[in-house]
Amino acid sequence: MKIAVVGDIGIDYYENLNLLKPGGIAFNFAYNLKKSGVKNVSLVSVLGNDEYTKKLLAVLKKTKINSNNIQKISGNSPKQNIFLKKGERKFTGYAPEVLKNWKLRKKDIEFIKTQDAVFVPLNDGMKHIFDAIKKIDRVIKVVDFSQDSEFADFDKKENVITKNAKYFDIIFVGGKKKHQKLIQSLSEKYSKKVFVLTLGKSGSIGFLNKSTINQSAYKINRIVDTTGCGDAFQAGFLASWIKKKNIKTALQSGTKRASSIIKHVGSTPLILK
Repeated sequence: MKIAVVGDIGIDYYENLNLLKPGGIAFNFAYNLKKSGVKNVSLVSVLGNDEYTKKLLAVLKKTKINSNNIQKISGNSPKQNIFLKKGERKFTGYAPEVLKNWKLRKKDIEFIKTQDAVFVPLNDGMKHIFDAIKKIDRVIKVVDFSQDSEFADFDKKENVITKNAKYFDIIFVGGKKKHQKLIQSLSEKYSKKVFVLTLGKSGSIGFLNKSTINQSAYKINRIVDTTGCGDAFQAGFLASWIKKKNIKTALQSGTKRASSIIKHVGSTPLILK
């Protein structure tokens, strides 16, 4: 199975710990795909020409994530500021930086078409990349809509999910319990698509063929950091779903993967050197 992950890799800065960690939704997703047993994982992304680029590329080399489709352009790499208190993270400021000037090249599109699946999040600074991916055919397309994104308008009748669900095969929504009705209606409309609503400590709900399956979050004795747990869940789910096509098993796999991330500071145990 060959999976391309399109999106951001950057710096997570824990301001109250004065700690720098590699991060970004796409990087987190790619890392957890590898940890979930997917051997052929490629990151299609962009980095700046700042002091962090070499360090981030070294991290990718260590993880054996294919970085051949990472562009380097003038500017700073993306940076997420985080305040961590008693295990709960609070995003305090995001700078997309070079993401705003990043465009997929023809060779990037052609490469993605050679993959079995492609994942893209709709996050800050990446609407143009998202729009390019949703037009691609002949691959399984996976998307992440998050309530943390500047594009999140889930409470509107016509929202970013209702407008774009038709373009994707597997749709993750990081939302709240009140959004279940929205996802349920979309699942009934698109009965062959997989929808997953993630609810943090309240678990997750899978939707397929007009049926729903609930999955509780694992009980964790000591929560260190919730950063990246959603990305880990989604990667664990996708790795299992592609292999077994069993939504209950995939929900369990995603939950297990997320529970391993919550036990350390950072979206991965990796550090920048």
